Amino acid sequence: MGAALHLAHVTELPTRKRKRKGGGGDGDGYDQLVARVYKDERMTSQARDLILMLAWLVQRDPDRFNGGELRSPWTRADTILGTYGTGARKGSRLADLIDSDRPRYEPDWSSEAWQSHRCAAPMIRRAGECGQNASDHSLRIDPDTGWQTPVWFCSRHKDFGHHTRQMLRATERPEPIPNAGGLMPSYLTASDGDAGWIRVYRRASEWKRSRWEPPKAYGLCADDWPTPGRDPIPQKARLRLVLGNGDLNEPHDRTPLESL
Repeated sequence: MGAALHLAHVTELPTRKRKRKGGGGDGDGYDQLVARVYKDERMTSQARDLILMLAWLVQRDPDRFNGGELRSPWTRADTILGTYGTGARKGSRLADLIDSDRPRYEPDWSSEAWQSHRCAAPMIRRAGECGQNASDHSLRIDPDTGWQTPVWFCSRHKDFGHHTRQMLRATERPEPIPNAGGLMPSYLTASDGDAGWIRVYRRASEWKRSRWEPPKAYGLCADDWPTPGRDPIPQKARLRLVLGNGDLNEPHDRTPLESL
């Protein structure tokens, strides 16, 4: 069994006002965080569940202390959410939630560009594109954002498809601007900054048997990512969390995770 994803306690919070029954107070930042989460148009159901759970476990859970020491929110979240499957197929629901928030770029598969499946080959005898049902596609890379757009072609226009693929191979591919994940660092601040979040995301990715590398040019926080045609997200106060000791239990067939 290995130690993995964990948080310890909150520090450097604003001065607390008079406490209410049940623990926590108006000055602990929790209520403001909850309101922001529900107003955030970027929020996914997975990120919302994870952020609100961690904030509650750190700020409001009446059982958060054990002999005067704050129990690890990651360990408690892992216990609450549990696992599923058995043996080699055993999975962690906590790892699933964290992995879904990995900072990354994902093409908008639901967009018209990806759903149209219409051949984009230019016609010679008439203006416009072929427009027939496409059987394959290549990609066009935006030189400013690094984002991908499909270029569809039908069986009649395979030469056009071959040409677009040659252009793709010759195109310099800038690092794409992330457009998914990165919401945990937008609401919670780790004591060791990005290094702590990178470890958290990587351990979850290992649980999912997938590979993940942090964005190099744009950072981990979704608030910091530029979105073409939109103003930057204003910086807001974040709950400050300190990474400490805790366990995310692993199935016996996985490589033990290092302690954070």
